[in-house]
Amino acid sequence: MKREANSYSTRTVAAVAYAPTITNIRLFWWIPRIPNFVWLAMIVLTISALSVSVLVRSFEQEREAMNSLNITKMRVENAKGINQQIREKTDRIRNNPEVAANAAQTQLRLVRKNEIVVAVR
Repeated sequence: MKREANSYSTRTVAAVAYAPTITNIRLFWWIPRIPNFVWLAMIVLTISALSVSVLVRSFEQEREAMNSLNITKMRVENAKGINQQIREKTDRIRNNPEVAANAAQTQLRLVRKNEIVVAVR
């Protein structure tokens, strides 16, 4: 008795919702039926294509990173060479008073006691 009194029974709703009608069959006649293996093949091909594109992109990024690393290594080597030259020059200035005087004259524009400065334009 309760089943008949309850109009929202699951059997009633399911029967109405999934019952094939003539209008449903006529509306969807143009949709082709695709076998399951075709769907599986499409999914596998899509995943493969995405994987290949990610792999190619990662190889490009690795190549760019290696180029950047090589450029940075070159810059470091150049900086080490320049630092070594500056150390050698500093040692020569510290150890040799003539080189120190010459460096003071050229870099700081210092004048010795017996020199005369002439301004030239």
